[in-house]
Amino acid sequence: MKDFKVLHSESNFDVVEVAQMVGLKYKTMTIAVMPYTVDENGLVLTTGFLKEYNPFRQGNYAFTLITGTVEDQDEDLINTAIRELEEEGGITCSREDISRWIYLGNFYPYKNSDLMIPTFAVDVTGLETKEPKGDGSAKEEKSSFEMIPVSEAITSDETLPLAAFLLFNYFYSKTVDMEQK
Repeated sequence: MKDFKVLHSESNFDVVEVAQMVGLKYKTMTIAVMPYTVDENGLVLTTGFLKEYNPFRQGNYAFTLITGTVEDQDEDLINTAIRELEEEGGITCSREDISRWIYLGNFYPYKNSDLMIPTFAVDVTGLETKEPKGDGSAKEEKSSFEMIPVSEAITSDETLPLAAFLLFNYFYSKTVDMEQK
């Protein structure tokens, strides 16, 4: 963003005005993780959704992907994704399991914002799911994670999960095609 005026400041973002438009300028980077499972034929069965407390949504909850902020101790974005998968999903997937991960790209979820979300899919088939650790925040205390059938996941009205799933579907089908050749 160029030549902006700060209207309000919070710890993670500023409300700014630029070119007579109001938007958000983020101070932190956020990643997203879409866990999924496959059957013995490689067909995607379930995908992980976070029922996240959000007072801006009807019923006070959004059904979205695991998201999290990059922290100082994270070596890189994949380490952030691994940490958030365990914190919010209760699923441990070590760095040694890097072949389970697919980088889906970056998403800009809001048109009046500079927030860009690097998004990952991860095959959690056969991995143990424990109680999510959480980060200690009140928001995460009110949130829950579950693996749901793909047929339910694609009916979400949340943009990030739908966009990630569509892109994942493209990359996953290309991967399966290559493995079959």
